Amino acid sequence: MSVPIPVIIPQKLAYLASPEGALFLDRVMHDGRDDLALASSNWMRALSAGQRTTLLEQRALRAKGMRKQSRAAEMLFTPLGMQQMTNETLGEYKAGRIPEGVRTIADFCCGMGGDSLRLAPDLSVFGVDRDSETLRAYLHNTALFRSCFAVQADVTRFEARVDGVFLDPARRELSGKRSGEDRDFDVEPEPGWSAIAAIVRKFGNTVLKLGPGVRLPDALAEEECEYLGLRDECLELSVRTGAFGRRGWVRAVEMPSGASVEARACDLDDTFGNTGEPGAWFYEPVKCVVRAHLFGVLAERYGLWQLDARTAYLSGSARVESPLLKRYRVLKTLPVDERVLRAEIAAGEIGTLEIKKRGLDIVPEEWRKRLKPQGRNAATLVFTRLEGKPAVLRVERDG
Repeated sequence: MSVPIPVIIPQKLAYLASPEGALFLDRVMHDGRDDLALASSNWMRALSAGQRTTLLEQRALRAKGMRKQSRAAEMLFTPLGMQQMTNETLGEYKAGRIPEGVRTIADFCCGMGGDSLRLAPDLSVFGVDRDSETLRAYLHNTALFRSCFAVQADVTRFEARVDGVFLDPARRELSGKRSGEDRDFDVEPEPGWSAIAAIVRKFGNTVLKLGPGVRLPDALAEEECEYLGLRDECLELSVRTGAFGRRGWVRAVEMPSGASVEARACDLDDTFGNTGEPGAWFYEPVKCVVRAHLFGVLAERYGLWQLDARTAYLSGSARVESPLLKRYRVLKTLPVDERVLRAEIAAGEIGTLEIKKRGLDIVPEEWRKRLKPQGRNAATLVFTRLEGKPAVLRVERDG
């Protein structure tokens, strides 16, 4: 005698896509009560515990997904798929870089469809993934925007002829991970680098989506590297090969403005080291520019200089407006001395203290506690090096 398998285990999305599941999910989405109150309602108590959990989990995933996709409330997600899904603004930009003449695209490790759904409707697009639940979400989500095909397959063995490939590999964390901005150095893609290199050789035209801090193997190091940022958060590194990129170039693009800076990788070293004392203005490049190591190129563009040869902080005598730069007025230069800084904070009645740092091994939270900010005013301190010497700049945001 066979035992029936619960309808939502393990195929949660199959249940949510069923007529019954879709009806209940729509009802959950339009109910403003919190999870506890909603789960205790009479109609939800009539469902199995697994069904209730699935419905509430999907509501939570859709709420988080709104930060990436404006139509997330209509989409289906898995937890990992939502986390890795391409932001719609970046998806639109990447779709706009597809060259003329391309007719077919394979979206490898397609996930929830963030890259596919923004591609032009006249393209034939194939989402390829090993997981049936992922493909179910992919077809549901892309159907909101365009028609796509789904292929359940190992991307390393995909044999169809296409004009180009998007590849968004899963991330596998290594042991001894770091924290903060360096965390991407401790992540390996899945499939691994050798398999990715084989895909690039096989299909030629590829866009490889990676974390912005990843270390590229030699086989990919000379391909175009494009760092994509959104509102001063560097979200991804796109490695572009074949006709989808320009070999030897490095580029940073800040959204939503689309402002960009680029250079040949071989020329980057020549743009560093133009240093000087602080001018009237302090400039902090947005994170995608820093990640791309293009701050020297940006300094040359606007007649600025670095405060130290090893840091991305810039200064200048002229007021520069650019979406790639955060601008501050320089108020004064101070020593890295707790007594001096505490007196500065007290004299200014500063209660809200922002601390930035580059080039110095300090912990902003610890210094904030030591300086005991208290008062009605706000201030920004920049811990850095001025031509090799530790210093603190007091600056004021301008615009």
